[in-house]
Amino acid sequence: MPPNAVELSALRAITFRISSTAPSQLAQQIPAIVASLPSCKPLLSTVQTSGSKAASEASVAVHKYRTLISTLLQDRAIQGRWAAIALVKSTIEAGGWETLQKSLPWVRGLLGILTKPDPPSSKKLCIITLARIFILTREYPTLIREITTPSLPTFIQSCLQIAASNASPSLLQVVLENFSQLLPRHPTVFRSYLKQIQQLLSQILAPTPSNKLSREQSQGSRLQVSSGVSTVARGLYTQLSCCAPKGVSTEDWESSFENTILKVHRVANKVFRAVVEDWQPTSGAPPTLNGQTLDDEVQDLQVDTIGLPPWSGIFAGGERLICLLRLVKEFIGSPTTGAINFRIGLVMDLLTRMFSLTVPPFSSANDFQNTVRLNNQISKEERENLWEILPQVHVAAIEVLMAVTGRCDEMSAPLVSILLDQIAWVFNSEKNIVQVRAASYLVIGGLLKVSGTTLPKSSIDSLGDVIRFCCGDLLPQAQLNSPTKAVSLQSKTNGNSHNQSSTNADTFLNISTTLKVPMAEFSGLDEAAHDLLPILLTNIPAQYISDSLRTRMDRTAVLTQHKDAMMASVLNPPPSKKFGKSAASILPFIARSFADSKDVDGLLRPRMPVIRTGPRGLESDEEVDEEAMEEAEQDHFVGEELDTLLESATHTDKVEEDPVMIDATTNVSVNVASEPAFLSTVVEGNKKADNTPELTQTFGSSSKRLQTEDNPMSPSKRARVEGKEELTPLSVPDIIPTAVSVPTQLGEASEPTVMPAIVSTQSIAATQPFTSAPEDSDDNDDFGTLVLGQDTDEDSDS
Repeated sequence: MPPNAVELSALRAITFRISSTAPSQLAQQIPAIVASLPSCKPLLSTVQTSGSKAASEASVAVHKYRTLISTLLQDRAIQGRWAAIALVKSTIEAGGWETLQKSLPWVRGLLGILTKPDPPSSKKLCIITLARIFILTREYPTLIREITTPSLPTFIQSCLQIAASNASPSLLQVVLENFSQLLPRHPTVFRSYLKQIQQLLSQILAPTPSNKLSREQSQGSRLQVSSGVSTVARGLYTQLSCCAPKGVSTEDWESSFENTILKVHRVANKVFRAVVEDWQPTSGAPPTLNGQTLDDEVQDLQVDTIGLPPWSGIFAGGERLICLLRLVKEFIGSPTTGAINFRIGLVMDLLTRMFSLTVPPFSSANDFQNTVRLNNQISKEERENLWEILPQVHVAAIEVLMAVTGRCDEMSAPLVSILLDQIAWVFNSEKNIVQVRAASYLVIGGLLKVSGTTLPKSSIDSLGDVIRFCCGDLLPQAQLNSPTKAVSLQSKTNGNSHNQSSTNADTFLNISTTLKVPMAEFSGLDEAAHDLLPILLTNIPAQYISDSLRTRMDRTAVLTQHKDAMMASVLNPPPSKKFGKSAASILPFIARSFADSKDVDGLLRPRMPVIRTGPRGLESDEEVDEEAMEEAEQDHFVGEELDTLLESATHTDKVEEDPVMIDATTNVSVNVASEPAFLSTVVEGNKKADNTPELTQTFGSSSKRLQTEDNPMSPSKRARVEGKEELTPLSVPDIIPTAVSVPTQLGEASEPTVMPAIVSTQSIAATQPFTSAPEDSDDNDDFGTLVLGQDTDEDSDS
């Protein structure tokens, strides 16, 4: 079979299936047909030639397929036109440049469908298909000139008419999304329709559903605006600066950004009028309305530079303020065509004003955070309504802060300490609001990633409540379904008061303790707290966290089986409270819970080889030296010091008597061997020495050794004694003198050499029998018994 026989057979089968199905029933067949088109991709994307018979058949099949789609675009049935739109989109994406260059008839047919009264589903799919064709032609200047440039103005006009004709929210959102994709790529074409687009966006940019003004007074549109439509509209509004002339787009963006921030301050002046603000503008913002006479109803009836419609009511003002804050966030987070001058001072001044005003606590009148001053001109109802909308305003302000840290990244490090204090201030006041907690967790995690390890202890201490609530949101809480407390009612009967109580009897039947997951009502809270816990353990210095907080964090990580948090806790252990002893670690828990994890296995058993810096030839010598040094350190004991002192004297060829040192105040009779010996000889095994001549010598009170005619020298080796000799115990004084004179011989002159004495650690009984010294494996034990016996070294005779 020819190489393209499979693709040709598949294309013929698709064509036959389309042609043999009625247009009204074709919509059900489209999913299967679209799934078969990728198998025809080599055939649709190849230039068709008429050289061979197989090429001719392929060219005929492709032409028949394209003609069939063109016919369906002009079909009278709505189902047929919808099927044609779906086939055009799938064929364009599979065919590549070869199909794209022949798509001009299809583009004209799609533009015609936009003007027909087709259902919103057909128009949405048609808009998406046309936008896809315009985007694919971006890489080919010839196709831009032939297809996009003549067709895009008609597409924009048709979309604007659809948006203005009370379109559904989903259809309006599709129009705005495709405008956002095409406007940066074709700014010159959209420049002619910029005014119409601005008028459309001003009506849906910051909607106020709670507006008390009538539709005629508010000059609002009749468009159905949803949250998704407003979000897409804000994104498109930030891209309108791309349509400015070349070299002016940057200035246009900066002007729009500053106007938006000024508009936020003007709306805040209206919404925050119930309190006297301590904030003062530092970046050219309009001053507050403190001390001015105010209207009965909070409202803004003027049309600003952005073109937003008027509003009335505290809730409508709160909705306008939140939408404008989100517009500021879109300005910061959206990409631009060129470099811009971002005035971060404007944003920080705005955030400082938003965070400085918090909901006052009602539990304690003496709370340090209860510093809000009230405006006596405003009613209590409006003030309470302000406390209701203020948490949502703070959430929008935190989103702006997240956009700043995400855009500036490490350049925002100098502001981290100040921002953390502001977030902690808001959190302590509104921590019972789950949205505020979730937003606080997200922004604190981002700030700690920037420069958490360099923060001072004061900034870490302010996050104590945040850490506690983060752990509490991750752990399920026990909830006791107790009976409802009785409500006391007082009534009078015949002048006597009787106390009555109302109790729900059904609660007595279901008294049980259940585990309640607090984040089940708001899924974003669980995710935010889950992401924050390992960041806290990684980016905060361990010595700045108290023991109770660290214990709570570790316990939460273990109970929730949070692998990342447990790894962070092991890698960043708390400081030890005891010198030389490491602090407790949760390493056994992570080893038991994640035994199959490779990173845990690498943490438990690191296999990094030793890195050597010296020549390879000296490795064996270095190992030998290290082993010798270790053995020397292990075998060292106190008795070796005495041997060192005795061996430090000069040696003679003939071994003679060695006088014994004795205390100056004690006279002791010592029995020594007649043969020259070191103090005594060592007995090996169970051998005993006997037949030893006795020599009794009495020393005077001098602490020095007795000077003889022949100055004897202590031999370097102990003398060997043949046969069995009987040894007598040697009486050792409790304290050796501070200095001992050891005689030395230099030439003919003989002069004593003073050596430092050793203080014995324990007294040795003179009557203790001599036994072989057992080998002691403990290097730290003190030297106890001095063992003297017979030496078996044969070299001592020489």
